[in-house]
This record gives sequence, structure tokens and C-alpha cells, in this order.
Amino acid sequence: MNKIYFDKTVEVINKNELDAMLIIPSEELEFLMDFSPSLCERFQGLFIKKSGEYFYFCNALTRDELEGYVPEDSVYYWYDNSGFLDYLEEVLAKEDLVCGRIGVNSTARAFNILEISDNIDVTFTNGKSVLEDIRIIKSPEEIEKLKIAASRTDKVMEEIWKYIKPGISEGQIVTKLDELFSNQDMAMEFAIVASGPNAAMPHYSGTDRVIEEMDRVLLDIGGKYQGLCSDMTRTVFVGGITDRDRRLYEIVRDSYKKGLDYAVKGRMAREIDKAAREVIEDNEYGQYFPTRLGHGIGYSVHEAPYITGFSDLKIDNGMVFSIEPGIYIKDDIGIRIEDIVIVEDGIGHPINKASKDIIIV
Repeated sequence: MNKIYFDKTVEVINKNELDAMLIIPSEELEFLMDFSPSLCERFQGLFIKKSGEYFYFCNALTRDELEGYVPEDSVYYWYDNSGFLDYLEEVLAKEDLVCGRIGVNSTARAFNILEISDNIDVTFTNGKSVLEDIRIIKSPEEIEKLKIAASRTDKVMEEIWKYIKPGISEGQIVTKLDELFSNQDMAMEFAIVASGPNAAMPHYSGTDRVIEEMDRVLLDIGGKYQGLCSDMTRTVFVGGITDRDRRLYEIVRDSYKKGLDYAVKGRMAREIDKAAREVIEDNEYGQYFPTRLGHGIGYSVHEAPYITGFSDLKIDNGMVFSIEPGIYIKDDIGIRIEDIVIVEDGIGHPINKASKDIIIV
């Protein structure tokens, strides 16, 4: 168990007047225990009580995997032929959690939680933001790993530019990205390769379109290094660029620069979003920037702090988040630039170094 973060979890459980926190297999569980088994329909999870005591409840299939992670007398397990609800009620009674208020993390499955709520006298509440609070300030060791992850992702990005050409598909580029991440001793977490009009969909998931001359290709990629994530986006142009596309790119880049200028200690997250958004709005493309400006990153690709237009969170040293403005015009074009920024000595420093100049491949 990661004692530093376990103690922080107990602290936020008490601060938020919870009786316990339930953490289902996830990045959050791995973060705390260095353990996260496969998630299936069988209910399981770590219960951390406000007293600092904890126990794990799971199906017998998982029991042996917990050896070395949780003391044997703190593991409760149930069998497929009997179901889990009656036994869970006994366990919660034994642990003084019946009638309790229990936070749940982001991977808790609704059908499990509803089934428990319908049959056992407990109250579940959203614990996602509570758990994110303990990770919002990164340690020096985590920051160093994030910098390494960003540096290696820069290399992947610069290498993929050499591979893109007319006649290859988005899917072929994704396959090549997976290979390039592997060459950097990283696991690829995701890759959005959106060409032509597909780039107008910020989270496009297709792979079929074939690259053409004078295309634009949006590349949003991320990997994982020693448990910490990377995330960056560049938009490149195939064979050339029109005057209109150049102008749109410059607007997005200016928005990025304004957001970075505002990413300083003491500034509210909404002020950063507003500053960057105004650049796009002032150029009459505000309606084509529907997303938030950024999100935190760490053991998960998306975590606190969220750089949104409604967040009063004040930026502090050790916070790590993306700045990623974009313009997305349906059936036409999408342009995004994204870097990860770390706030150190009161100033936001981008840790991605791949060029943000106009790249023609």
C-alpha cells in the first residue's frame, strides 16, 4: 500500500464526512495498491474506512491475486453459486458500515451500485473528485516521470510525421504509432488519427479514411511511462497548406500561447480557459471551440485539475494539465494543438517540445 497516498485518502474521507471510500479496480486502485485486477461483472473493490482500517471484498476467483497486497484476514470473498449481496451485507455489518455513507470511484459499475443500494442500507455518493484531490499536486518523482513520458512522446510524434503520406490509412498510422511507442519503452494508451473532415470530431475514433494530397491530419497521442501518462496533439498538413488553413492554425496557436501565459500560480482555472477562448472568439470562430481548454493528467489521462470555463480552482505549483485549444468545423476541418504544462516556481512550463510551427509532410 502506498502509505503517503493512503493516508491522504483517509484524510479526505474524513474531510468529506464519509464513512468509507469504495475503490473499484482502476488506475486509482493501482495508484494506491500497485494492484488492479481485471474488471468484470462480479462485484469487487477496496473499502477504506474513515478510521484508516481497510478490507477487500471480491469473488473467490480474485482471492489469490490479493496475496501480498492485502492481509489475508482483511479479504472477504464470495462464490458464484451463492451470489454476493447477502454476504456483503454481513461484511458491512461486521465493519460497522451498514447505514453508512460511502464514496465510490469513477469505475464503479452502476448496476452493482444500484443492486447494493436496493438491498442493503447504505448510501453511495460520488467520490471521484474526492479521490482526485489527493493526486492534484504531483510529487517531484511523479513530475520527473511525466517529463520523461512527454519527452518520449515528442520523439514518437516527430517520427510519425516522416511516415504520413497520401495513400496510407488512418489505421496504418495508428499501428505505426503503437510500434513507435514500444520503441520508446512505453505502452500506447490511445491514438486519435483524424484526417480531412474527420478532424472536426474532437474525439474521432475511426481508422478507415485514406490520406489524400492537401489533407490535414490531427494526431492526438498518449502513452504510459512507469504508470504516468502522456498526452499531446499536433495537426499537420499533407503536401501543402491553403491560406485559410494557415490562418486557422495561427489562431489556434495564438490561443494556446495566451492560455500558457495565463497558466500561473494563483490564477483560477476559468481565467485560463477564458483567456485562450477569447482569442478564438475575437476571430469569430468561438462557436467552433466546444471543448474545455484542458484537463489534468497523471496516473490517468484525464484527472483534476480541469481547465474549464466554470472552475474557480486556483492553480498551484505541482499541478499538471493540458492546454489544448481547437477549432472544429463540421464536415470541413479540425485543428488542435496540445501540450502538457507543469506549474513550477509559479509559472506554467510546457513539457512537450515537438514543434508547434506549421508542419507540412
